[in-house]
Amino acid sequence: MGGPVNSVASPHRAHLALVCAATIFLTACITVVQGPPAPTQIASSSLTPSATPSLPSATAAPTPSRRSAAEAAAAATVLIDSPTGHGSGAYVGNARILTAAHVIGGRGPFTIFFRDRLIGSARVDRIDLTDDLATLSVVGLDAAGAVPLTWGDVMLLRLGEPIVVAGYPSQVGFTITQGVFSGLKRDAATEYVQTDAAINPGNSGGPLVNSAGELVGIADWKVFNAQGLGFAVAASTARSFAETGAISAATASVDPVSTAPTLMALYYGYLQARDFYSAWSMLGEDLRAEQPFPTWVAGYSQTLTTKFVPTGTRALSATTARISGSVVATENFANNPVGFVTQSVYTGYYDIGFVNGAWWVLRGAMELSSRSFVRA
Repeated sequence: MGGPVNSVASPHRAHLALVCAATIFLTACITVVQGPPAPTQIASSSLTPSATPSLPSATAAPTPSRRSAAEAAAAATVLIDSPTGHGSGAYVGNARILTAAHVIGGRGPFTIFFRDRLIGSARVDRIDLTDDLATLSVVGLDAAGAVPLTWGDVMLLRLGEPIVVAGYPSQVGFTITQGVFSGLKRDAATEYVQTDAAINPGNSGGPLVNSAGELVGIADWKVFNAQGLGFAVAASTARSFAETGAISAATASVDPVSTAPTLMALYYGYLQARDFYSAWSMLGEDLRAEQPFPTWVAGYSQTLTTKFVPTGTRALSATTARISGSVVATENFANNPVGFVTQSVYTGYYDIGFVNGAWWVLRGAMELSSRSFVRA
């Protein structure tokens, strides 16, 4: 995926930014490789202070350590990847991810990763362009060790209280940044948490977590070319949407033909990296039952490198597709001449499908088509 490209700000966001700082540009924090869809026209209003937040008190109870907040954020932050870019999301339980609407503004499928492991393709459940919020659902996060965040009360935030922001900025992988709570701001019915914690392209949709390890906001935007002016949709706005929001007409459709090349690239990426268990975990339930991991992985004991080259994909049904291609592998057989390895080419197909809310490799058939010696 290419480097970050600043998306065009909507009139709504541009007006908010102009109130914060003159003649500076607003950027929505998602790494994109093409422009987002045209923004919905929303009546603008001034960004104004919300209810007065608490001031620090000398008698206030001690707050938990920053480490506990960082651990809570790390255990609930996911990467949302799509053909048009990537963003972040916060796991709130019951297979549900809360993120920013502009993160899923491009073309799906939307693939979820947690701690660098593929979880599956997510379904878009709800979307609100006014508050820039969306929810997705995907199975497998609990089994992968994700722990949902609990909601915090933004009215209990104290000025200067530590805040952490978690997400996947640009191409650097999972990152946590720290700042402080700078205040509450409101525009129409949307309430924002302001913080000086770094919010960079790719952070959008990730959680803001308070010093008690609670979710108090969803990272949304920052003022470009300014220091310490980041904003997140406050939990006071996001919670009601996540728990009661209406089903969106923009629900993403399942597209097995476009998903198949991505799925196979991930599968063979795991094989090439010798992360065999992750590759085996992408196989469908029936295939894993037929080939338990010890049996399956033994077939790769002599494989040095492997790569899948797709040649075509066709739909088998609304949720399944067949992708044809060749596998080029180098193998270390006992009868290889000294200084040589065997290069084998296999041709055939894989069937992939969307089952129980996730993408799987359902079956495959590969036959040897050529074999030769090449220098090691």
